[in-house]
Amino acid sequence: MIKVLYNELDGPEGVTLRLEAAGHAGYAPAGQDIVCAGASTLMQALVSLLAGEESTRSDAWDGPDGPRLAVVADAPQKPWVEGAFELAKTGFALLAERYPDNLRFADVSRRGERGMMDLQLFAEGGEGAAPALSAAQTQQAIASGTMKPGSAKADEAAPPAPEETVEETGGEGGESESQPQPEPPRPPLPERFPGREVVDGLHSRWAAEEALMRRVVPEFSLKEELRNPEMRRLMQLPGMRMADAYRLAHYNDALRQAAHEVEQGVVERIRQRAARPAENGTRPGSAAVTGADVSRMSRAQREALERKALHGERIVF
Repeated sequence: MIKVLYNELDGPEGVTLRLEAAGHAGYAPAGQDIVCAGASTLMQALVSLLAGEESTRSDAWDGPDGPRLAVVADAPQKPWVEGAFELAKTGFALLAERYPDNLRFADVSRRGERGMMDLQLFAEGGEGAAPALSAAQTQQAIASGTMKPGSAKADEAAPPAPEETVEETGGEGGESESQPQPEPPRPPLPERFPGREVVDGLHSRWAAEEALMRRVVPEFSLKEELRNPEMRRLMQLPGMRMADAYRLAHYNDALRQAAHEVEQGVVERIRQRAARPAENGTRPGSAAVTGADVSRMSRAQREALERKALHGERIVF
């Protein structure tokens, strides 16, 4: 079972936040444990989000019950750091309600004790009664199937029925209308979230590399290329440049194009060689005959040579 504990420690400069998770979920074999995957994702996301913040630190070690991971934020903290811890706490509370046999979460801070956020961590052993659930937690437990609607705990935590407000109108009998409750104000969001500078820098680098790629490949589009799973996987590798990822993703296409160009070149050379006139030594056989061939002469040509010989002329072939 994974046990998650959140605490706030008073110090000279303020409150220090600490979230610690330890143990194994035991929901399924390794590689198939969705409870372990959910808890690991929450803790690793918190560590990654707070990376580089001077007031935070993370520690990991092996304990007797399994791995332990603790994230600490020293006082004073920025508002978004507190928000990151609140998000992780909410995620663990939901996991504990959905999978009570595999994960337990407890908020032992003063705010958690007032909000009754202790979820079964200290109920084991019978040292005390389990804390009552709030109305929102009861509805969440009923919706997830961990609590039946007709149970005693559900009845105890059920919110009282709102009283109807009766408004007298100018009509004969009057009408009863329920007054809508105003929505509580939400905390303002920070202007720039942590890590936004890194994302903006990455997008700027990709835009510059895309412009360079279009000089070589005019039809190149990063949006279209990212639809290719191989291109998307290569672009996620640290330090990978767009041009290198494009060449690797289209390596087979480049080989086919090169083979086609070589084949076309060979065909063109053969065609040109066939159109060129034959020369001595380019094909087997004797050299071209340049002298007169008696066997190819006509009868008139032979009689003319005979008359020349009778008159004493020397005939040379």
